[in-house]
Amino acid sequence: MMRRSRRRRRNNQGTTFYMVMSIFCLVILFAGYSFVHNLAESRKTAEDIATISISEEKNNSSKQYDNIVDKIMSYFNIFLQETFKERETETFIENNQGSIIENKDETKNDIIKVNETEATQEGDAIIYNGEKNETDTVETTVYLANNRKEEFFKVIESPSSRSSVKREIPVDAASINQNTNIVLYHTHGTEAYLPIKEGNYRTQDTKYNVMGLGEQITNILTENGVNITHLKDYNDYPDYNSSYKNSNNAVKQVLSNNKKNILIDLHRDGADENSSYEEFLSRVKSTEINGKTAATFTLVIGDSNGNFNELKQTAQIVYDTANELYPNLCREVVVREGKYFNQYLSDNAMLVEIGSSLNTIEEAEYTADLFAEILIKSIEKINN
Repeated sequence: MMRRSRRRRRNNQGTTFYMVMSIFCLVILFAGYSFVHNLAESRKTAEDIATISISEEKNNSSKQYDNIVDKIMSYFNIFLQETFKERETETFIENNQGSIIENKDETKNDIIKVNETEATQEGDAIIYNGEKNETDTVETTVYLANNRKEEFFKVIESPSSRSSVKREIPVDAASINQNTNIVLYHTHGTEAYLPIKEGNYRTQDTKYNVMGLGEQITNILTENGVNITHLKDYNDYPDYNSSYKNSNNAVKQVLSNNKKNILIDLHRDGADENSSYEEFLSRVKSTEINGKTAATFTLVIGDSNGNFNELKQTAQIVYDTANELYPNLCREVVVREGKYFNQYLSDNAMLVEIGSSLNTIEEAEYTADLFAEILIKSIEKINN
């Protein structure tokens, strides 16, 4: 009898141990799921992690290993800094193979892959899909130190009002106002043009930044009877890391429940000095329209949005309209892998980059004037 009792006590202790370990494992599993879920939600709301990209030459045998290490270290840094945010900013993949293009002449709405020479034909909407070929450089993510964040802005000037010449554009304003809610805003409102170079090409002076261009576009639409809401918040100042989170919250306040929401996030492009992308921008930054130099503009889409196909259709309308009115002004439609840019808020959301840090403010202003007409005509097509 004594032996049986001892065995029972031992079995009871073993059962208790395994039950405790099972509960412990379930808790760890739940915590891990919560972490991943929260990280994914942070990405969707476009919260930012300030990063810079450093290009390093890698041989093919080490690429896979380095990518795994980079990812592990990136998530480790995210955990330590308790930011859990993803930056929606500039990273250009130098890739001419695997580009996506819409061929209007033969396939109309079919998407086909082409090489660089085919993709640069006039009238084609080039969409870079972010794939890399064997000879591309590897991009490593490095987290910015606090002092870099504090010194990000160096030029803060007094805001100045912007005036533009009144321009009459034939438009059915009544129909647009009845059916659409147009919102123009700036996730990175301090992005500036030459002659501004200080403060990483950023300023609060509306004479030189994209906020001023937004005011110019708003004035043109208003003068032609089109209602538009211009959000004048500097979502990237003083906390650049919260840019997309801030703009997300601002836009949600003015969304309509019974009209089509036309959302325009106005930016300008940019590149690190002496980088390959800067060299690329120097070749394509401007074009001549009616004998005057204009900054080219691009349309950017995040492919993680559930309404990605609808976003592509909207971008295509704007691209086609731009080519009808002012050929070569709209350079391309860029698809960014793994990004949102708050575009899930509306099927008619667009991220527009007018010019770059290599363009003068005069070139950007001229493009803003032309883009206002393109925007009105595009909205008419979306409205129908």
